[in-house]
Amino acid sequence: MSDNRNAYYQIQTKPDGTYLHFIPAVGSGEPVNTRELEDYLSTKRISFDRIAVLAAANKNTDSTVKLNSESIRPVDEFMKFNVSDDLMEVVCRFFPPSEGGALMTADEITKDLKYNQITVDPDMDMILNFFSDRKYCTDYVIARGTPVTPGVDGYVEYFFDTDPVARPKTNEDGTVDFHALNSVRACAEGQVLAKLHKEEIGQPGCNVFGEMIMANAVKPASLRYSKDAELSEDGVLTSKVNGHVSLVDGMVFVSSVLELTNVDVSTGDIDYDGNLLVQGNITTGYKVHVTGDLEVRGVIEAAEIDAGGRVTVAKGINGMDKGKIKAGQSVIAKYINSAEVDAGGLIQTELVLNSNISAGDSIIVQGRKGFITGGVARASNKIEAKTIGSDMGAPTSIEVGVDPALKARRNKLVKENDEIRAQLARTEPVLLATVDRIKRGDKLPPDQLMKMQELNKVIQAQKETLKKNTEELAELELSFDAETIAEIVVTGEAYAGTHLVVSDASMTLKKDYHYCRFRREGADVRMLGL
Repeated sequence: MSDNRNAYYQIQTKPDGTYLHFIPAVGSGEPVNTRELEDYLSTKRISFDRIAVLAAANKNTDSTVKLNSESIRPVDEFMKFNVSDDLMEVVCRFFPPSEGGALMTADEITKDLKYNQITVDPDMDMILNFFSDRKYCTDYVIARGTPVTPGVDGYVEYFFDTDPVARPKTNEDGTVDFHALNSVRACAEGQVLAKLHKEEIGQPGCNVFGEMIMANAVKPASLRYSKDAELSEDGVLTSKVNGHVSLVDGMVFVSSVLELTNVDVSTGDIDYDGNLLVQGNITTGYKVHVTGDLEVRGVIEAAEIDAGGRVTVAKGINGMDKGKIKAGQSVIAKYINSAEVDAGGLIQTELVLNSNISAGDSIIVQGRKGFITGGVARASNKIEAKTIGSDMGAPTSIEVGVDPALKARRNKLVKENDEIRAQLARTEPVLLATVDRIKRGDKLPPDQLMKMQELNKVIQAQKETLKKNTEELAELELSFDAETIAEIVVTGEAYAGTHLVVSDASMTLKKDYHYCRFRREGADVRMLGL
C-alpha cells in the first residue's frame, strides 16, 4: 500500500535569505492549503512575495521558492489547533522545523493546550502516533470532550396490529375478497400483547473547555390496559383470556366478548374464538363463526351463523330462504322467518314462518301470535305452540321424539350405505371375473393387473365403511327405542292438513283441533286434552 501524505512546506535559512521548500503530496494526499500557508508565514512574521509563493504552491511539485533576502533564526516545529464548532474536539496540524529548529515534545503540546483553556486530557496515543511518523499539514484529533449519553423516552412496543382499518384479502388469482377483511385481532390466553419500555436517563458530558453539557430530559411512558390483560413487573403485557385485542384511545383493550356495531361491509365475515355482541344487524350474505355465544340486538338477515353456544336475536331472524343459523346450545329470537335454524338445545320464539327449525331439546313458540306455519319443526322432547299449521293450507310438519341431529345422522348413514352397495354391485363382479381368469392361467397386462389391485383396495375400504356404518345404525336404532315420552302441545289451534310425527308414528290432521297435546300410543299418534 502507498503511504498517503499531504503536501507540506519547510522553511530553509540560507546566507542569502529565507526560502520555502515544497514537498508534494503522496498518493491521495491533499495539496498545499494556500490560505493556511499564508497564515503560517504571517504568524512567523516572514515576509514573502505572495504571487511567487502561491504559484509555486499550486504546482504541487518538489520545488523551492525564495521568500526574502533576510537572514532569520531557525524555526522550531510548530503546532496550530482549532476547536470544532460543537466544542468537542481539538484538531491539531503540525508544521516542520527548519534546519536547526527544535522538535516539539509531548509536554510542550500539553502546556500549549492548557494555556488555551483546553482542560480535558490530551490523547497521548495520538500524540505518540504523530511523533512516530510526523505527517505535517495533516489533521490530528488530540483531545476530545466527553459526549453526552442521550436519554431515551419511555415507549410502548405493541405485538399486535394496532391499525383499526380493515382491508380486504387479495386472492391468489388477483381478485379481492371483501368478505375477508380480517377486522378482528384475535388473541390467546398468555399471548404477549405489548411491552412497556421504561425511560432511560441520559448522562451529562463536557466539552474540551470543561463546560458541563446536560443530557436531554426524558419522558416516561404509561401502558393502560383492560381487566382481561395483566402487566408483569418487567413491563410485559399478556392476555388473560382467549378473545380479541384492540388499541382504543391509547388503551390495550382485551375481551372475550367482541362487540361490533353491525356485521356488514365494514367488518366482512367474522371468525372469532369467544363471544360476540352485535349492537345492530348481521346483514345478508355474511358469515359469522364464534366458539361462544352470539347476541344480536337487531336482526339476522340471510346470513350464515355458526355459534358454539347460545344465539340470541332481539328483533328476530329474516332468512329470505337463504339464512342458516346453527347453535351448539339454544336459539332465542323474536321471530323466525324463512330460515334454517339448528339448535343443540332449546329454540324459543314468538312465531315461525316457512322455516326449517330443529332443536336437540324443545321448541317453544309462545306470545301474542305464537304460531308455526309452513316448513318443518323438529325437536327431541317437545314442541309447544299456540297455533300449528295454517287455515290457508301452508304445508307444515311438526316432528318430535327423535333427536334431529341423530335422525339426520341416521339418514346420512342409510344413504351412504345405499350408495356403497350400488357401487359394490357394479365393481365386485368385475374383480371376481378377473380373479377367475387368473386362476385359469390367463396372464394380465401389468397395467390391467395394477388397476385390479387398486380396485380391490377400494372394494375392501368400502366394505369396511359399510360395516362401521351398519354398526352405528344399530346403535342409533337402540337409542331411538329408548326415547322418553315426546309430545306436541297446542295451546290454541292445530289446523287440518298439518303433518305430525311422534317418534316413528305419524298422522296428518283431518280436521282442526284446539287446546290439545299429541303423543304416540302404540303405533299411532293420539290426541289428548291439555
